[in-house]
Amino acid sequence: MIDELGIVESIDNAIKQDKKERKVTIGEAVKAMILNGLGFANRQLYLVPQFFENKPLDILIRKGIEPSNLNDTVLGRALDSLYEYGVTPLFSLISEKAFENLKLEAKYHHLDSTAIHVDGKYNSNEEPKEGVVHITKGYSKDHRPDLNQVMLEMICENSHGIPLAMRALDGNSSDKVSFEKMVIEHVESLNKTTTGIVVADSAIYTADNLVSFRDNHIKWITRVPNQIKDTKEIMNLLSIDRMTPHSKDDRYSYISLGNSYADVNQQWIVVHSFPAKDRAKKSISKKFDKLVNKEIKAFDSLKSTLFSCEDDANRALNKLVKKFSLLELVDKKIVEHKRYKKAGKPKKNQQPDFYEYSIDSSFCFKIEPYYQEVWKKSLFILASNDLNIKPEEIIDVYKNQFVVERGFRFIKSPEFLADSLYLKKPERIEALLFIMTLCLMVYASLERKIRTSLKDKDEFFIDQKGKPTQNPTTRWVFQTFTDIHLLSIGDIQQIVMNLKDYHYTLLRCLGRSYQINYLVI
Repeated sequence: MIDELGIVESIDNAIKQDKKERKVTIGEAVKAMILNGLGFANRQLYLVPQFFENKPLDILIRKGIEPSNLNDTVLGRALDSLYEYGVTPLFSLISEKAFENLKLEAKYHHLDSTAIHVDGKYNSNEEPKEGVVHITKGYSKDHRPDLNQVMLEMICENSHGIPLAMRALDGNSSDKVSFEKMVIEHVESLNKTTTGIVVADSAIYTADNLVSFRDNHIKWITRVPNQIKDTKEIMNLLSIDRMTPHSKDDRYSYISLGNSYADVNQQWIVVHSFPAKDRAKKSISKKFDKLVNKEIKAFDSLKSTLFSCEDDANRALNKLVKKFSLLELVDKKIVEHKRYKKAGKPKKNQQPDFYEYSIDSSFCFKIEPYYQEVWKKSLFILASNDLNIKPEEIIDVYKNQFVVERGFRFIKSPEFLADSLYLKKPERIEALLFIMTLCLMVYASLERKIRTSLKDKDEFFIDQKGKPTQNPTTRWVFQTFTDIHLLSIGDIQQIVMNLKDYHYTLLRCLGRSYQINYLVI
């Protein structure tokens, strides 16, 4: 797949290097790091030679390459060369070639960012330098606020999550600012693959960003932040009977409205989600239970209080009622209590020495605030400046925003190249993020090819339970191939051992360039 995407060729054509003086080209060094990363070996770079000791490098990379040639010095210098060229423009160049080779179009470009924590201080205590990623503390999406971090921003295509563009950012970068720059700076390279529409979360929805996108003729789909005034008014006015059920997914209903926020003409799609409603019921019930119990305790405390006069009791009751948000007064009842200074049973017709008063009113739970809260939490608003897209398509496209999040989970998996980064300098951290994103490109592209090839040929692979499937994950396919070995008998014969029927089936579906590596003709 690395060869099919043209990764080595794209890198070696872009970066000037004296290939006669190099045993391993920069493109081949990148290929080695991708193979190491997708080997799920979780090895540091200086252990790469050990990783390749039992690998047929003449097949995987090129004849004449030895494991010792892939040492940390060679790979480290390759990372330096990648950084010097610029990993963001280089990745865009590779993705353009890859999409051309895959004959893949990307109508929608999903944008998101994540934080990746690093071991070491790096340049965290220094002033940020232009062109060098600043590794420092920031809002930790990685749930490690105690560590320094670097941000990775990525754009993926809609259907398979194959990355189109990437950029490393300072650890304290803000999505509201960085998203706009990412889209503007790379829109030209994105549009070489296809005239795409950018899809992002609500961080992109600011007045400045919308105006900038309008001026640069960029189409977008995003979620409208709940903090915007119009959203609250709309949610208060709408009811479910005014909304249209989604024709293909009965979990959603919607209504389309026009809007001109930031003087940008756009359509707002107010969506009611039944899954969101179910989640809201659970969370809001817990919240309301706590609040109701708090108000009941306050009322019980008031009921146990004695007042010297009826007016004092009334004032205390009225004051407490004003504080209640979920309890409602059903009846107002003040009880009079006769009091005698002398102990014992009072005599017949004896007048009390004084009176005390207590509250014995009743309350009920106000259900309307609960339903209103659930209703609001069940709604979200999507927006797009493309007025020709149908509402249901906007909903379906935005639901696919998970493809970028899934890619981040892959990159940050502890079984991957590194779940915590440690290299000598921040420039190499940036270059390693480039390698990690390339690994995702290869992984996602291969998964797409495996699944489409099986379906096109009406063939099946096995799943973890040994049952036939046409949608295996790349990771599972890799695991089934781990026990396959190449036996070399001198220079006379090579035999591939442990190939099963389902391996043969998959290799035939993938094509000749895959078969020949396993001596399957």
